[in-house]
Amino acid sequence: MHNADVDVTMPRASHSFDRLPTGKIEGDIDLIKSPQRHSSSRFEPSSYTEITKLPSFDEVPADRRLELFILKVDQCNVMFDFNDPSSDINGKEIKRVTLQELIEFISSNRFTYTDEMYKHVVDMFKTNLFRPIPPPVNPIGDIYDPDEDEPINEVAWPHMQVVYEFFLRFLESPDFNHTLAKQYIDHDFVLNLLELFDSEDPRERDCLKTTLHRIYGKFLSLRSFIRRSFNNIFLQFIYETERFNGIAEILEILGSIINGFALPLKEEHKIFLARVMLPLHKVRSISLYHPQLAYCIVQFLEKDPMLTEEVIMGLLRFWPKTNSTKELMFLNEIEDICEVIEPLEFIKIEVPLFVQLAKCISSPHFQVAEKVLSYWNNEYFLNLVTDNAETILPIIFSALYEISAADQNGQMKMTDDDDLQSISSSGNWNRTIHSLAYNALKIFMDSNPILYDHCVLLYHQSLEENKKRETENKQKWALLEERVQKMKQENGTLS
Repeated sequence: MHNADVDVTMPRASHSFDRLPTGKIEGDIDLIKSPQRHSSSRFEPSSYTEITKLPSFDEVPADRRLELFILKVDQCNVMFDFNDPSSDINGKEIKRVTLQELIEFISSNRFTYTDEMYKHVVDMFKTNLFRPIPPPVNPIGDIYDPDEDEPINEVAWPHMQVVYEFFLRFLESPDFNHTLAKQYIDHDFVLNLLELFDSEDPRERDCLKTTLHRIYGKFLSLRSFIRRSFNNIFLQFIYETERFNGIAEILEILGSIINGFALPLKEEHKIFLARVMLPLHKVRSISLYHPQLAYCIVQFLEKDPMLTEEVIMGLLRFWPKTNSTKELMFLNEIEDICEVIEPLEFIKIEVPLFVQLAKCISSPHFQVAEKVLSYWNNEYFLNLVTDNAETILPIIFSALYEISAADQNGQMKMTDDDDLQSISSSGNWNRTIHSLAYNALKIFMDSNPILYDHCVLLYHQSLEENKKRETENKQKWALLEERVQKMKQENGTLS
């Protein structure tokens, strides 16, 4: 196994994780939400006689505690009807207390795990948690409506949570031996675990995220299979269903995996970036997982800056045309990328990138324009732009100039050109946008006045050319209309 995956520490929260919009952006559509389920999971209650509490570990001799451990684990295989809160209250409480005792025993004792212990613990985990996830429809078949229906969390969660905690403590124990455990925690186990990521309950998905991450860290033989399984889930999500509740959590695991890749990156990882990570940007429900996706993309670029051009061109290919909510997400991601981009890689993508940014500056949605113009507050981005001003300024000049002229007329050698005023005053620009655009232009004017004056000259020449072209077109249309009228008169005379 490649040593690239040794470091699998979960990443600290990135600032990009905090940018996920949580509500409706002014003038935009509602954020897309995945359809949710209308019922909790159903666990088949066990057919059993009433269970009785086993003695605690302190009540038996030390040489019999491992035997008692097995008995307690097996007792937790008993399943209850959690849809009926009044059924077998005593049995549920005995099971809950037993699970807590097992957690305490694992956490406070050192001993050699036997093969029998691995088998019984894994079987108990499967019995309590592996189950079919209910489909995202209500009883009459309609897709869950987040505006009308209340989401349903797992009613059995109080017991499920303790099972997850016990299994996690079991995995994290210093006495855990993956060589013995791998015959029970295998490919089928991983696949069943991944199916649970589609759970409606975010509390369960969070537990699953930690559990699978620990398995990835301890079982080197499973790492390649887990990554391939991620790949399959993503591809099905992108090209078939566009619905899976655990995409964000899986991406969060993936972020730590990418962070541990060794250099140079293997070809399979580059292919995964191009064929899976980038197409994830085109899914309509991207708002549900974009911060985690952006973090993964930045991790790839920090590992291999040579991938910058492919990433930027991929983002531009999937750039939203009419959804400003999604456009703001892309702009947040571009901002994160610009913080790690290398100067030589920046030169490769500056033209197509700033063609798109110029369109965003001129966007009728003021938050989109404001986001782009806020880039100039980033010192590293500013250095990249000013170092390459000869290429960048001509691309974005007209967008900046027209906005600035509407409010800052006369302050930067701007004339009272009627055409300019009619263009610049046509948008609903607020003073924040005017000020940001003015400041961006002023930076160029101060750092490279010759280039700035040249762009002003070219801009006005372009206006004159457009005006001349428009006049010529009007003359041509007038001439054409005159000929049509003349032909009508001639035809009338002949008839």
